[in-house]
Amino acid sequence: MRFIEATVSLDFLSKRGQLIHPLFGEVVLWRQHEFHSWWNQFETVINHPLSRTFINGVVDSLEFKNTMPQVGGLFRKKKFKKESNRIESQLGWGTFQLEDQKVVHSAHSLLSVALGQYLLESFHDQRFKVRWVEPRPQTVQLETEASTDLPCPKPLEALPWSIVSQQKNTDFSLTIDQHSPNELKFEGERVVLIPIESMERFLVGCLPYVPQQDVEWFDAHSCKLNTFEHLLRAIIQSISGMFLKSEQPVYIIDETSWPAYIENYICERGWGNAHVTDYDTLDFTLELRMSMQCQFPFTIGLLCGMWERAHGRACRLSLHRENDTFVVKIQSLLDYGNQ
Repeated sequence: MRFIEATVSLDFLSKRGQLIHPLFGEVVLWRQHEFHSWWNQFETVINHPLSRTFINGVVDSLEFKNTMPQVGGLFRKKKFKKESNRIESQLGWGTFQLEDQKVVHSAHSLLSVALGQYLLESFHDQRFKVRWVEPRPQTVQLETEASTDLPCPKPLEALPWSIVSQQKNTDFSLTIDQHSPNELKFEGERVVLIPIESMERFLVGCLPYVPQQDVEWFDAHSCKLNTFEHLLRAIIQSISGMFLKSEQPVYIIDETSWPAYIENYICERGWGNAHVTDYDTLDFTLELRMSMQCQFPFTIGLLCGMWERAHGRACRLSLHRENDTFVVKIQSLLDYGNQ
């Protein structure tokens, strides 16, 4: 008999470049190596240890959504393992072993620790201080210490570039292959799904640590983002750096070249969307319009990386807000005599 692999099905909203998971809501699809690369870039830009901030943000988001249902009665541990496996199989972060307090087949240690801590606290109905070690590749061992109870996570206030989407129309479903044990693959590569709310809670937690100096390549003063402007810049810089570390090609001939790359590299993976309004083939200035949404910094970061990959030069980014839309201009940081 031929083995049929299980899949994860996500609703796709092409107009906004959104992927919707039935359990976790809006999610972003990351290639495993992309997340590794981005994390290194982002922590370097912020210049502050952020591991605990990230884990707290993810755990709070899973708790706030009551991702793990309450289980009790006879065979409680068996019921818990069934529910935890349901969660693990949908995210691709690895498999949590309750008795040993470790995560195996880890995609990234931070994701694994967040998953393990959330499931452990759900099972014991107890807060823990968690440390971790990696005794071997793709294995994360948790070391726990009971902690005092903390207040339940509060609702997340929308970031200044986010807005709750009212669009409900689904264009089609995106299918991701499930591989045992609890690994996800898309187009032959291991991937992870990260809920948008988890990322937003993490990014808000980074605000106290973001460097405040101004830079030449970024201008968003007219958007009046206040303290969030420097955070937005840090996200864009790190995502752009992640893309430039990859080997994904970008060949731009004229304005008609951009939509296919935006759809393939950004929209279809839940990283948002952007609409090209003008592209100058003489000085390579690219102008776009983008709706307010949670993925906005990630979309812009990828666009900047794509622009720099295509033209082999550093870019200058200008943002202007018109109601619920951002007008974006990407152009060369330095003046060149184009031939």
